Amino acid sequence: MKIPILILAACAPYLFSADTSADSRQLQALQQRVARLEANVRGAEAVRAIKRLQYAYGHYAEFGLWNDFADLFAENGVGYYPSGQLGKEGIRQLFFRDIGKGKLGLREGQLYPHIMLQPVVTLSPDGKTAKGRWRVLAMLGSYGGAALWAGGVYENEYMLENGVWKINDLHYYSRFTGRYEQDGWTADKEPIPIHYSPARAGTPVPEISGTAAGFGAAPDLQTLSRRLAGLVQRARILNDENEVANLQNIYGYYVDRKMWDDVADLFAHDATMELGRQGVYAGKASIRRALNQFGPGGLREGELNDRLQLQTIVHVSPDGRSAKARGVELTMAGINGVGGEWGESIFENEFVKENGVWTIKSLHVYPRLLTDYDKGWAKDAKPAPGPSKEFPPDRPPTEAYETFPKFYVPPFHFANPVTGLAPQYPEGMGRGGSLGFKPAAMAARPVRTVAQLEKGIEEAERQLKIALAYDAAENLAGAYGYYLDEFMWDAIADLFTIDGIRDLSSIGFESGREEIRTSLKRRYPGKKSNDYLTVHQLVQPVIHVAPDGGSAKMRVRLFQLGGVSGGSGMWIAGVYECKTAIEDRVWKFRAMDLDYIWTADYKGGWARVSGKGFVAAPFPKIVDLPFHYVNPVSGRKPPVLLK
Repeated sequence: MKIPILILAACAPYLFSADTSADSRQLQALQQRVARLEANVRGAEAVRAIKRLQYAYGHYAEFGLWNDFADLFAENGVGYYPSGQLGKEGIRQLFFRDIGKGKLGLREGQLYPHIMLQPVVTLSPDGKTAKGRWRVLAMLGSYGGAALWAGGVYENEYMLENGVWKINDLHYYSRFTGRYEQDGWTADKEPIPIHYSPARAGTPVPEISGTAAGFGAAPDLQTLSRRLAGLVQRARILNDENEVANLQNIYGYYVDRKMWDDVADLFAHDATMELGRQGVYAGKASIRRALNQFGPGGLREGELNDRLQLQTIVHVSPDGRSAKARGVELTMAGINGVGGEWGESIFENEFVKENGVWTIKSLHVYPRLLTDYDKGWAKDAKPAPGPSKEFPPDRPPTEAYETFPKFYVPPFHFANPVTGLAPQYPEGMGRGGSLGFKPAAMAARPVRTVAQLEKGIEEAERQLKIALAYDAAENLAGAYGYYLDEFMWDAIADLFTIDGIRDLSSIGFESGREEIRTSLKRRYPGKKSNDYLTVHQLVQPVIHVAPDGGSAKMRVRLFQLGGVSGGSGMWIAGVYECKTAIEDRVWKFRAMDLDYIWTADYKGGWARVSGKGFVAAPFPKIVDLPFHYVNPVSGRKPPVLLK
């Protein structure tokens, strides 16, 4: 559901004339509120900067941009890898030598995606350091050689160095590995520390007490108004980032179900869509026509078309009118009883705000890998499809390139988040053009009273609450998945409000925190076996925060793998619809509903589904899934709309 954020006149940049009748004590109180607001906006920005930093780590690793990769570390930063403890330059040399074989980039036929997932980021009270937990899913190997899975957890520390967030301490813990042709995965049994408690996960940015530094001894309207103007703009950008990330993830959910009308609705009227080598479709009508080449709207029985939107980095222009995003699309597609495919792509998209609503201006997907599920990427590499004859594009592709096993780097829209410099591409793959956005001139609206200033502060505080609620909800989803992996039932129960509820298909309904706790312990008695692997990856959140910033609704995808270590593996997929709320100043789950979609043995995957799996899932039957939101652009209702 589209949550409008009302920008009051008080939230425009301000020019004040002096008000000699204003009560000085009232101005001093407002000065302190602005100082606190500034400190907490800075805290919210820190969490976003850390997420961009770690996602950039994954993007640089995938394409062998080792200089940019190493530059993400602090000067005295340390990385703990399987090869040992290394400083910044040691990290640079390790990857140049062992992965790049002395060069930037990857060899022909080499595959190295390191997809960063499921962040739980917590900022220190002083706002100068932070900790973050992440999953990584790696698809490794080479064409004609071996194909490998690897997955693990990062428990990292970050620091603010010279005004820039950097990785200070990186710890990688292997969770599982496996050769593609095996029946599953082998679990690594090393214990993995967790840096947060349930309460800390629900408080990504603790209340930071600001000071009135920089204002001068005597507060005045003009100084306060200028300071507030910048804070309003920064809070707005945080929420614009939320909306753009939501839009990208909503696009993925609609494509999953082949909801072509809803997909087309997300585009601007003059938008373009370019899917690899298939050419450019210009305009919303042409984009809708192009979608028909992938079959009629809606999934038929036994069809899977999951398009996971992962590792997304969003940058919003200072004027809040345009944005860019880079991410990974991981595809699991096929027909039960016929065959399945893996796909991996990079998207570099542009967005524009039309009449206060974000739309897709340009969607550009760069396919990297397409392989038969049964064979894997060491034995099979399909070329990206060319232009459709039945639904021809309006223009030819803008770039000529080949997919895996060939090596190609889709251009980055952003500069290195630490150095601020353009990416250092492999030889022969450099890109021209500009990075980022130009500063925007801010229109001014005169406000002349203390009352107007106070109203502006209230609106900025409200917008900040909305931004913080988004990150808290994402933290909760991540923490829940990690706790499930370790059978930490008390910690899971403590993520819920006292009256929280869980409704899980095939498991049942639980009402209240203590019933959730009791039910978990009764259902799963004893400790988890070290020989059993379960990885609950909760990804692709769509989070809508209430206008008052006090509650939120969240849709998040379950992408789970598991099984007996060294034995048979399995996949489980589903969708959570959740509600979150503040209880005792901590964000928690108020309601959670899980619908399983499909489950499959690793051997054969989703093309060999019997309908009898580890959990009750409808696939190969196709059923409508509930959505908590309508189409954010057109308002079109989904088949099942949650109230």
